[in-house]
Amino acid sequence: MFELLKKRGLSEYISDTFTFFKIFGKHFFKNYIIINGGFLLILCVLMYFLFKIYFEVLFSVSGAPSGSYFLEYFNNNFGIFIGSIILFGVLIIILSLLNIAYPILYLQLIQEKGGNDFTTSDIILLLKQNTGKLLKFFIGSVFILFPIMIISFVILFLLCFILIGIPLIMIAMPAFIAWGHLSLYTYLTEKTRFFESLKRGFSLLKQEFWAITGTTFIMLMLIQIVQGFITMIPYMIGMILFFTSSSPAWNNSYADFSSIGIFITVIFLFTIILSYLFNNLIIVNQGIIYYSLREENENLTSVSQIDLIGTDNE
Repeated sequence: MFELLKKRGLSEYISDTFTFFKIFGKHFFKNYIIINGGFLLILCVLMYFLFKIYFEVLFSVSGAPSGSYFLEYFNNNFGIFIGSIILFGVLIIILSLLNIAYPILYLQLIQEKGGNDFTTSDIILLLKQNTGKLLKFFIGSVFILFPIMIISFVILFLLCFILIGIPLIMIAMPAFIAWGHLSLYTYLTEKTRFFESLKRGFSLLKQEFWAITGTTFIMLMLIQIVQGFITMIPYMIGMILFFTSSSPAWNNSYADFSSIGIFITVIFLFTIILSYLFNNLIIVNQGIIYYSLREENENLTSVSQIDLIGTDNE
């Protein structure tokens, strides 16, 4: 049985993340697709048509300069263009919130039920119950957490000119990611207020700063390497086919340029889907850290065992 409430170190934070997916991966991603699949599909369709329009305009050689042609196209389709951008933005926010909340609430159910003996309906019910809190955390992050991050990284970027900023950025990025995730875990799991959750998340981060930051950095690098490798396979195959085809793309025909545009769009959509899927590894990893720190601070396992002994005596 997988134990969430368990004291861990840096190596165990990473190894237990992969152990979690080894045990619960099938159930986890099955429910993830059921809950988020529809939004992902709508997002991909919308992005496909947006990129299709973009490449049609970009590769159009109808005589007008590309800049004026694009401006004319934009003016003639202003309503559709703006509507698509708004819909695209709303979908990104919804999907991002669902993508972040899903692993957090999944781990909460794992902890409450001692395993994955729960259904999609249980997860959806929990998501509905936390919809308001998710929106509040998102709004709070936009006006408080994100500005702090932006100001910090602007300062660190300026420090890069004297070299010291480079290692500081490499430390600050995973630290901010961990702070945000630990705060959201606290906010949703412990039902705290927004500012209290930020304070609590920062306190947890400080508790084992180097182990947490190091774990987050390693996970980010592993995911980027694996995702980049997977993405490069279809990209390289496509490029080889283009350059070895009987009608190479450099003959300037509209059909060839259109094919390139569609191919690039498909690769981009594939990358987006992968990023959403792989993001679950980061959030679950932060959950492993969160529950480990809670166990270290609160000894919840010992308390639970004492309660069970009292129940058995009755």
